[in-house]
Amino acid sequence: MEHESFMDEDVAKLMNDAFINIKVDREERPDIDGVYMAVSQMLTGGGGWPLTIIMTPEKKPFYAATYVPKESRFGVVGMLDLVPRINDY
Repeated sequence: MEHESFMDEDVAKLMNDAFINIKVDREERPDIDGVYMAVSQMLTGGGGWPLTIIMTPEKKPFYAATYVPKESRFGVVGMLDLVPRINDY
């Protein structure tokens, strides 16, 4: 996901225009990863990595996914579709 989405200029621009992006290293900060994994399990019933959590400016999580491809496919929403939808909301 890092190479497919985060290093892609189009995706990076969308994400940087819409969000403050933070990458948590689960090996360096298992405490923070544990909090976000619990959020994912509460919102989706599952968890895994890579983990994406999207929160409001008030730090309230409202979206969780374990893999978000660049483009939507096979019934999975992609970053190029997801970010504009959230940004418009």
